[in-house]
Amino acid sequence: MQLNTNIAIIGSGFSAVALGLNLIEMLPPTANVSLVGRAVRQGRGIAYSTAADCHLLNVPAGRMSLFADRPNHFVRWLTESGFCWTSDDFVPRKIYGRYVSDCLEAARRRTANRAALSLIDAEALSAEAAADGSLVFRLNDGRILSAHSAALCTGAGTNRLPVPAEAVSPDVLPLVVNDPWKSAWWERMPDKADVVFIGTGLTMVDQCLLLTRRGFKGTMHAVSRRGLLPQAHLSRRSDPADPVVGAGESQVSDMLRRLRAQAAGMPDWRAAMDGLRPVTQALWKGMDGDQRGRFLRHAAAFWNIHRHRMAPEVAREIDALRQSGQLVIHRGRPSAIRGDKTGVIVDVVGVNPVALPAGMVVNCAGLERCVVGTSPLLADLARNGLVQPDPLGLGIAVDDDSTVITDREVAHGRLYAIGPLTVGRHWEISAVPDIRVQARSVAECISAQVR
Repeated sequence: MQLNTNIAIIGSGFSAVALGLNLIEMLPPTANVSLVGRAVRQGRGIAYSTAADCHLLNVPAGRMSLFADRPNHFVRWLTESGFCWTSDDFVPRKIYGRYVSDCLEAARRRTANRAALSLIDAEALSAEAAADGSLVFRLNDGRILSAHSAALCTGAGTNRLPVPAEAVSPDVLPLVVNDPWKSAWWERMPDKADVVFIGTGLTMVDQCLLLTRRGFKGTMHAVSRRGLLPQAHLSRRSDPADPVVGAGESQVSDMLRRLRAQAAGMPDWRAAMDGLRPVTQALWKGMDGDQRGRFLRHAAAFWNIHRHRMAPEVAREIDALRQSGQLVIHRGRPSAIRGDKTGVIVDVVGVNPVALPAGMVVNCAGLERCVVGTSPLLADLARNGLVQPDPLGLGIAVDDDSTVITDREVAHGRLYAIGPLTVGRHWEISAVPDIRVQARSVAECISAQVR
């Protein structure tokens, strides 16, 4: 069975919904937009599918509107839905997922004088360009979808366990959780055993909160190469400071030196970081390949923990766990996972090598890079010459308008990408405030083509 649409949006998370909602407002009423993705996560993705009240947004509600041109939309929805949170509050992620889903359903119901939005509960497995330039997607349910234009909004999956496969004993595999979001692994965790988290970022924080809500009494060990934890938001945000660096002005080391000096001279260093928000993408684009590589090797980890912060109440809970000794952070690299009589042992190498016994090991290495090899669809698009990796291997190559660049180093013109897929071009493109701007920009480009 063949389906036809003007625009195919491949994915069903936040990026896909944001683009779809912008498109149906801009396109003529005769146009059709198809959102292709599994219905179980439409509008939610990994981030907003959690059902736990303890999993909070990492950005205050006042900066989480779906729409770049309506900054108070989410806060207004909270009020209209009977919630008492304000623009300064860090709302549970499950509530935000409900907001995105509600916006999607409301858009589908408003059909008068607007482009049509249809939801296709399937996954795109492969794609090729037809003779007329349109894109033909093969879906996992056997159907074929032909689209005049398309946007890839597939997001990122869970990063692989950063331990060589041959270094993990086969007998302990049932005790190793590769994807903490795919199953309720914590229900299998013995109350008195210890647990080892591989990673010390926001995913680890989420898993810690889940265990403590279940009354977990053991020790939680978290291991990462640098042993860095995300920093905390303050309950009341300081006004962003004027940026002290500009695109193309100097080397990465000099920019970091000036930023550190600015932050050290302020009551709240967050004001210096937040002041970079309007210029971060321009700073990234102003670096050459060597500068970007140095930034990724030496500064990216520190950038991420200061830029992507914990909600204040979450940070207080994590700090209390560390103070009590129930959460222990280890700096080093997990080199092997082997079995013993009661569970597993994780060997950590580094300045202070240690062997950590535990009942389970949980992969908290975060989200993977959206490279071609991580997705059957992207791999197929690459084989057909429709996409190629970006020069740093962070995602796929796009231009400044987020139009996908083919293997012939030219923009396809009818294929776009949004969100983490485009990090190689835009760098700061994983949070709602950035993605919603990109979604509107891409919608304007597509709308201009259709009209």
